[in-house]
Amino acid sequence: MTTPLTLTSTTDPQGRSVVKVAGEIDLSNTDSFAAALDDVTGPLVVDLTEVLYIDSAGMSVLFAHAERAEIIATPLLAPIIEVSGLTSMATIRGMEG
Repeated sequence: MTTPLTLTSTTDPQGRSVVKVAGEIDLSNTDSFAAALDDVTGPLVVDLTEVLYIDSAGMSVLFAHAERAEIIATPLLAPIIEVSGLTSMATIRGMEG
């Protein structure tokens, strides 16, 4: 069973917008994920530390925002993030195991 997607928007101490994502990101919910990122203007932090799964549709949303995003991920997501090439396009933190 798919874990529902939860999106929460906050601001970090530096004043940047943070979108905290929890659950699974797949084709069924990428419209919501993309809309949450599209709503943010300027620098963006995408916190994926509570994401259990992301498919290629979810990765395409991250690629669309890579130039302005800092992505926080866990070692669980490291393989797909590294293989996709996203590490060369966005700032990635937290993937060390």
